[in-house]
Amino acid sequence: MDGDNKGRILFLEHYFLNHTDQDHPITTDKLIDVINEHRYSANRNTIRDDIKALRDEGIRIADVRIGNGKGYYNQDRPFTIPELKALIDSVSSSQFIPERKSREMIRQLIDIAPEMYRKDLKATAYCTNRIKTGNTVAFQALDEVNRALAKHRQISFQYADYLLTKEEVLRHNGKVYVVSPLALIWNDGRYYVPSYNAEKDKIVPYRIDRMRNVKTLIEAAVEKKFDPAEFSRKVLWMYDGDQGEEDIILIAENRHMISLIDRFGTEFPVWKTDENHFRAIIKAIPSYTFFSWIFQFCGGIRIDGPGRVKKNYEEMLRIVTEKQQ
Repeated sequence: MDGDNKGRILFLEHYFLNHTDQDHPITTDKLIDVINEHRYSANRNTIRDDIKALRDEGIRIADVRIGNGKGYYNQDRPFTIPELKALIDSVSSSQFIPERKSREMIRQLIDIAPEMYRKDLKATAYCTNRIKTGNTVAFQALDEVNRALAKHRQISFQYADYLLTKEEVLRHNGKVYVVSPLALIWNDGRYYVPSYNAEKDKIVPYRIDRMRNVKTLIEAAVEKKFDPAEFSRKVLWMYDGDQGEEDIILIAENRHMISLIDRFGTEFPVWKTDENHFRAIIKAIPSYTFFSWIFQFCGGIRIDGPGRVKKNYEEMLRIVTEKQQ
């Protein structure tokens, strides 16, 4: 294969990737014009042979009938446009990713799209006004934790806190934690590393953005039975000390069914109580975090039992009201 042929095939590969999709195929005649404009020689036979060469290399070039001829497009896309939009929005809204890094990642995601979509993606891509960390060290911590997980090794690190002056300090005078990381979990815009802490003999979730000087150790990680999805649902959302999960009876206005499904899934039992309310039994840790979730509905969702949980919620409300005076 001579230099002109190699260059033309490479040009075709990039052109299909950047300018075509199922809704924007290109005809043979148009391909010939485009190739000639870029100073390569082409005709119908070379186009046919070049597309065959690309297909032989595993590049999925599809063809469709356009009038009396054929059109071609690249169907090898890592993401659809809606998927790219969802990824861009996720990066934009993440508190974990610093604003400068967010803009860089968004630009890279936009560049994955075919050229005809980039203008619209740029127009709808922005960094939200949600508070973002300025901590670029978190990415180094994330990389190191990933490395430790891949090697099934323990990690050591220090943990950050803040003074009343908003200055960062290391917790417990710079204490070095040694734990066995079990997973990386993305929750509410942050990364957590649920890890077995031998000193406490339990699994503790640590926030990546607060971990400093993370190092992978030579010691093997302690194996623990662990379900990331269950841990995220039960602990990261409702974590409060060592309380356990239990059945809690709620009475809610009909319009709040979507809120219960969003939070607890669809498997909880439900009974109609009247035309405007229903009763549900959900599994949750009756923590202050759970109580704060109930409070946001301003009485639209109420705790009906067990009596002890209801009493603890009412006590929390009383204390808050007294301190507000």
